[in-house]
Amino acid sequence: MESSAQGTANPYKGPAGTLRVLVVDDEEVIRLLIHDALSTDFAIAMVDSAEDAAPYLVHHPPDVLLVDKNLPGMSGIDLLRQSKALRPESEVIVITGYASLGSSIEALRLGAYDYLIKPFDDIEIIVEKVRRAGEKKDMARERRELNEQVMATNKKLRFAHDRLKKSYIQTLSSMITALEARDAYTRGHSDRVADYTAMIGRAMGITGESFNNLVDGARLHDLGKIGIRETVLHKTSALTNEEYAHIKTHPSIGADIIGKMEAYRHLVSMVRHHHERFDGMGYPDGLVGKSIPLQARIISVADAFDAMTSERPYRRTRTPNEALKEIREVAGTQLDPMVVKTFLSIQSQLDVVLAQSS
Repeated sequence: MESSAQGTANPYKGPAGTLRVLVVDDEEVIRLLIHDALSTDFAIAMVDSAEDAAPYLVHHPPDVLLVDKNLPGMSGIDLLRQSKALRPESEVIVITGYASLGSSIEALRLGAYDYLIKPFDDIEIIVEKVRRAGEKKDMARERRELNEQVMATNKKLRFAHDRLKKSYIQTLSSMITALEARDAYTRGHSDRVADYTAMIGRAMGITGESFNNLVDGARLHDLGKIGIRETVLHKTSALTNEEYAHIKTHPSIGADIIGKMEAYRHLVSMVRHHHERFDGMGYPDGLVGKSIPLQARIISVADAFDAMTSERPYRRTRTPNEALKEIREVAGTQLDPMVVKTFLSIQSQLDVVLAQSS
């Protein structure tokens, strides 16, 4: 009835498709007793030492390992540790005597599923404990497989979600590009604002998803101008009060458009509040200071710089140095002084970008 794990296709003897049980005990009478109790319901392999059991863990791991705690040579506790290191999915039942019950409880803390006390008063207890250990292993396997399926499904969902977000941003960016293409004076404005915003964001230590969201918000900040009348949008002379009130609705229009897209609702506050002023005199909600979302305060600085350095038919274009001087002067009133300080600190980077675009 003894089996060898090496050079044998299947060293376990018993009903096919049943739990594989490895019995490790140096007392032949105990091995025979356990074999008689389990052989009807389980596939059994038996050895008399931990050293002989070790190859099974590598070549033919059992579903359930029954091991005597007090073995000559390598102890049953050492085999338990080895089993949990090599085959953590295998359940271990420790066999012990009455006198060493306390150390068997320690075995449970090391990962043993249960213990058996010999001499055995009821053989059916052995069968029941092995069956429950096998059920626990099966449940753990099913839980693991379910978790893997869930992770795979979540990965697919994240991929689909990312593709959908990318599709949305491409669609919205295309809308803005088409809008700006109708006006030579605003062409490329949103991309430049996104570039300046990215530079400020990096300098402020914004990273990861927060950084990506910031740049997306900057690229879409003027989306609401789609809802502004062309006669107002492209007017080359001073706006009337009514026209100015109309153009001031574009942050709200843009926020409403994005708010209807679940994948981009987190950008709503950036789009809605990029024309708020630090002193509370901005629009649409008159927010003051740090009640304005930080992302919107960053976009405001980038937007102001590009507006001043871009050609406009109704005013003189500022040089970069002139624009930076004016931005410094409105820090604390129109713009957040902290963001302005960061923007001014990256002037060398701005010079490189402006040289490339000229």
